[in-house]
Amino acid sequence: MAFWRGGSLFSAATSSTTPSSNTVGQETVERLCDRLQLATRIEDRRDAVRALKALSKKCKLEVGTQSMTLLANILQGDRTDLDLIQLALETLANVVTYEVGNEEEQANLPQDITVQFTELYAKNKEYVHAALELIEEIDFNVRRAAIRFLTALLTNCSKVLQEIILESGPMGVSKLVDLLQDEREVIRNDALLLLQILTQSNANIQKIVAFENGFERLFEILVSEGGSDGVVTVEDCLSVLLNLLKNNPSNQSYFREGSYIRRLVDFFELSSIGEKRWSAQKVTNVHLLLQVIRILVSPTNSNQNIVACQRTVSQCGLLHRLCVMLTLTTIPADVLAETINTIGDVVRGHTENQQFLGSVMNTTGEVQQPVLFNLLYTMVAGEKQSFPLRISILYCLQCYLYKNDIGKSLIVQTLLPQTENAANQYTLGHLLIIGYLSKDIIASWCSGIALAHLIADSQQYKEAILKVVLAVDQAQTGAKTLMEISTDLLQNSSSSFHTRIAVLIFLCTWLANCSSAVQTFLSIQNSISYLISQICAQSIADDKEILIQSLCSFALGLCLVFNNNQIPSYSTESLERIINKRIGIDLFQEKLEILSKSEYYAKALQKPQLKLSKSNDMILDYEFARLYKTLESSIARMLIRNNINPTEKSLIDPMSTNLYEQQTSTMMTHYNDLIRQQDQQLNTYKHQEKQFNHELDTYKMKVMDLEQKLQEIRDQYALLRISSKQGPDAHNELRAICEQQRVELEYLRNVMTQQQYSTMTQPVENGVEQLNLNNHENHNIHNDGRIQVGERAALTARITELQEKINTFDEKYAAQNDEIARLQLENGVLQEKITNEKRKVSILENLESQMQGSLDEKTRLDNEYQKLNNIYQQTLTEQNDLLVLCSTYEDQLTTCRNIIQSTGLPVPNFLLELDNNE
Repeated sequence: MAFWRGGSLFSAATSSTTPSSNTVGQETVERLCDRLQLATRIEDRRDAVRALKALSKKCKLEVGTQSMTLLANILQGDRTDLDLIQLALETLANVVTYEVGNEEEQANLPQDITVQFTELYAKNKEYVHAALELIEEIDFNVRRAAIRFLTALLTNCSKVLQEIILESGPMGVSKLVDLLQDEREVIRNDALLLLQILTQSNANIQKIVAFENGFERLFEILVSEGGSDGVVTVEDCLSVLLNLLKNNPSNQSYFREGSYIRRLVDFFELSSIGEKRWSAQKVTNVHLLLQVIRILVSPTNSNQNIVACQRTVSQCGLLHRLCVMLTLTTIPADVLAETINTIGDVVRGHTENQQFLGSVMNTTGEVQQPVLFNLLYTMVAGEKQSFPLRISILYCLQCYLYKNDIGKSLIVQTLLPQTENAANQYTLGHLLIIGYLSKDIIASWCSGIALAHLIADSQQYKEAILKVVLAVDQAQTGAKTLMEISTDLLQNSSSSFHTRIAVLIFLCTWLANCSSAVQTFLSIQNSISYLISQICAQSIADDKEILIQSLCSFALGLCLVFNNNQIPSYSTESLERIINKRIGIDLFQEKLEILSKSEYYAKALQKPQLKLSKSNDMILDYEFARLYKTLESSIARMLIRNNINPTEKSLIDPMSTNLYEQQTSTMMTHYNDLIRQQDQQLNTYKHQEKQFNHELDTYKMKVMDLEQKLQEIRDQYALLRISSKQGPDAHNELRAICEQQRVELEYLRNVMTQQQYSTMTQPVENGVEQLNLNNHENHNIHNDGRIQVGERAALTARITELQEKINTFDEKYAAQNDEIARLQLENGVLQEKITNEKRKVSILENLESQMQGSLDEKTRLDNEYQKLNNIYQQTLTEQNDLLVLCSTYEDQLTTCRNIIQSTGLPVPNFLLELDNNE
């Protein structure tokens, strides 16, 4: 107790409070601690803890320093008295939490007082394990108090508590996940808050929660709470879900393989998303749902996970639901922006998804138009739209163009010279040019970045847009190329900073790896002189203008590196000489490196996703930052290598020259060895390629032989099927032939046996005579004996021949039977497959008929609605006409009454009743 009462850990806090205000509190806490430590009756201990709880806010420092060990011991030892445990947990929770604005809280305490108390409590890991074990208590008050206490500890020192909970084994985390099944909603909701903090930035805990059916438990709560229309509990569930998936590839794979992506589709039902009024909670819920999808397909994930998740999102219909949201007018702007970002991540680099997005049409307007056209129009002409929405459209367009040669080709074709009818139609390319030339800085910057992405990493498209020619005025008396217009925009003093940044990014992307573009740029008058004037400009205080200088240096360096020397006045040597004399190598490199030291560059290079909060942040994007990182060193190396000319080399002292030559020789030797090794590897690869080609040819021959044999078997099978359809006569005929041959064989075998037997038992003369009688010939016995001997030899040969033929026939017959059996089995399998396919086709036809019926019913209802609406409008018109007529009639009656009264005649009663009726 001396250590706790000494307050050495919190001496600063103790000195900051007045002694008079704390003396009573300290003495009271001391007496209560002594009572708690020395009391033997459970009621006295309970009263002492209750009193400490009452003082735990006003005297937080005294209660924390003096009673923490006593309270922690209660959690470990006194498990029989649940009321005492509850009071101890609530007291400890008050000590480690601080409610800002609560008048009951003790004043003049350090800001990290709760963190210090938490660290002190967590020094003894057994105390944390004791609180963790109390979660298993069935009692409502104890379980809830334990959850809230652990939540407070995790809030103050999350990493320390995470490690301690992990040390308790997977069962420690499993206990917390099981709390999600508690039927008491208060316990379940507090458990969600606990898991939300526990699963932050700890991959091991995230994996344990996921494999303890955490995903299933969260989805059960989401469904039971109403999905996107649910209350704050849905938000907590989705926050835990985001923690489990963020930067965790194994959980992302488990989430995908568990078909949880397909279950997200139910949360984007049109009946819910299409509502006109969105509550603030619903906006938050849908935001989090979209973030879950974006985490699964984020460009920072592994490529394998990205492709698999993109495919699943498309196949389950989730991408279709998201695209439908783009056509709805009831979606809030911030939700729509996040939806567009999500679609961008889903289609980025995935050819099928990109083609699907390009084919989606907006059918809500009078004229059907591609959704991409509507989005791009909003980005270019939507000055009244929110900034995040327009930036999200730019990101979606970037993702659509990423590795999408088909989409790029279609847009580039719209920029090239067209026929008169095609030129009068607005296309995606036309919108980009309109935005590029716009005075609106957002439209200009976004369109410039989009044009850069259109030609990025493609020399073909860079050369193609060199042919783009645009009219300078409405009369179209003059025309300029796109590069000339870009140069004019750059040199125009009225161009905004962001417009010049976009033009420079577009030009640098155009010049990189494209000598034709460099040649065209060098041929434009004053293009190089403008870059040099910008680089040499002095006394520029604005940091952003310095970035313009750096980009101009980068553009000039690209002209140096990718120069094809077709323009003599601006050849590679001429440009080097210009840089050396008019700028200076050191100054040029200094200006070139400014961009790499900028915070905008570091921010843009982090990830492809655009994170811009305001228009002033529109400087760089990921693709250009990556291009600059790749080529900046090449420009610097080229300048350094070519900077030393023969005249300067002669002025260098011989030692430096020799050293330079030695270094050059060593480097050349190294490169020669490297080239030699690469040549050897290349030869090895070529030899292996020849072997692979030879093996490939062999395999092709084997495949052709197998296909030929398979075709022969199919032909035989077809013949057998044809013969089987001719009825039983063909089978009977075949059986008769076989039976006849077997009878003949048996007869010949019997004859041969009898002849052999007779030869052994009788003289030759009797055999000859018997044969003579059988043949009914009356020849000489000697001559007949010779004839019978010859006939017997011939007969024996004939029998042998027939025996061989019959054996061959038996083999063929058996082989054909085996082949028929195999083909019949294969036919059965094929028939079964055909039956299954027919069944699927039947199901699809039924679904199609049902869908067509639904469409017909919808059409009929639409027609009826239109008729009723027309009738209603007609009735409303007639009613309005009738009201006008009545009003006119009433005015006329009033006029008549006034005339009658003025003449002094008696007024009829119905005219006198007009005022009463009014």
